[in-house]
Amino acid sequence: MNESLSPATRSSRKGTFIGLLALLVTIESFSGVVQGFLNPILPALGPVFDIDAPTINGIFLIANVSFAVLTPLISRLGDSFGYKRVLLISTMLVAAGVGLLSFVPSLTAIIIGVILITCVVGFIPLMMGILRLTHPDETRRGVSYLIGTLMVMVGLGGLIAGILGAVDPLRGFWIGIPFAVAAVACALLLPDVPRPAKEPIAALPLVSCLLGIILFMTGLSMAPDWGWGTWKTLGCVLLGAALLAAWALMDSRKNDSVRRFTDLRMLKLRSIRSVSIATFFFGFASISYFGTNGLVLHSEHGSTGYGFGFSPMVIAVILAVTSLFSLFSSLNAGQIMNRISERVALVSSGALLAAGFVVFLIAGHSLVGYLIGFSIFNLALGSYQSATRALSVEGVPVEETSSAAGINELALSVGIACGAAVIKMLSSMNVDAQGAITADGIHFIWVTLAIAASIAALAGSRYPKRQFTRPVRQN
Repeated sequence: MNESLSPATRSSRKGTFIGLLALLVTIESFSGVVQGFLNPILPALGPVFDIDAPTINGIFLIANVSFAVLTPLISRLGDSFGYKRVLLISTMLVAAGVGLLSFVPSLTAIIIGVILITCVVGFIPLMMGILRLTHPDETRRGVSYLIGTLMVMVGLGGLIAGILGAVDPLRGFWIGIPFAVAAVACALLLPDVPRPAKEPIAALPLVSCLLGIILFMTGLSMAPDWGWGTWKTLGCVLLGAALLAAWALMDSRKNDSVRRFTDLRMLKLRSIRSVSIATFFFGFASISYFGTNGLVLHSEHGSTGYGFGFSPMVIAVILAVTSLFSLFSSLNAGQIMNRISERVALVSSGALLAAGFVVFLIAGHSLVGYLIGFSIFNLALGSYQSATRALSVEGVPVEETSSAAGINELALSVGIACGAAVIKMLSSMNVDAQGAITADGIHFIWVTLAIAASIAALAGSRYPKRQFTRPVRQN
């Protein structure tokens, strides 16, 4: 911060930032709770609505595709129509989705509610736009607190939802109601910020991008069920990839007069390109593993050769407690970037993530060893989520903040989908007579994700050294 400012002015700005951050943290708490309660509750809805496992998987597929599709769309709308306005609308849509899930007991309401709550993907990009416009020197610190909040509330939301839903799964959604009310109130109280002057959205690139995402994500998600060599899988993946390539060509043209959906020329910046690649492999190696983590914790060692026989409630407790490691590393990621370098923050996150899987390989047969590895995993999770999101917008014009953050979120979503597809493929290739994944299959998954984490670290090492100099903040 500029040293010429008087102590009173610095104190006033600090107070304004803290007030803004409190509003944003409350809204992001709602996002964390909503993202946390889906995994424990949706599988338990089968007996409630008399639906089978494929239908439950279909709802998860709808959620995953919606997350990916809405990421660039909401981000771009924020750049065009104002971050506060779009954040308020997104918050109200998510709140409506929670209301449907909680109080309308029907399968149709569940599907619509799931689609509505996926609007949370726009929260972080839109909040980053607000932070850059109001407190540009505090963006990194603000993102650290937002990501730390997200990490903790995902774990806490899942735990509380599991407790409430132990008797009736639909009650598990109730945890979102008070957070929805608080988030909408905070969104209304957000200060007005200047609306970025952004060009109109081009329809053809938009359709090409969104339809490409839908086809590509559907093909990856359904490949284990349809078969990797079937015409449905190949058709979805190849046509989706072709549409995404067409979008990339249309939105990366040099001509300034061309209308775009998202200005992909930003990827020519080495900083943005290296962060986007790192984010893809971070998502591949981390969030895609959570399903396997639950499987390992739940499996009986005597019958599978791995696992600890924990109940879903114990697993939820473990996830909630280990999320504190993510909170710690997220809050410290900004300090590492400011005091050491951005490159170190990215590389160390990848190294930590790879180290977590190495610990699994060496000592994952014991509970202590596995918990140590999973704690390291969570340290890396909070660190990279904070670092990559903060760095994804540095170096781009302020009117493209949300779009740049949205590109990073899209890279994360596609990375998660690709990682999950590879894990499912490795799982199906290594099953025993009872249909359970073999111990060798689990080891192959750990090795594969450790390699992906190492690639993320390598991509992070390509980040320009100290490209953005940060002044020391005055107390």
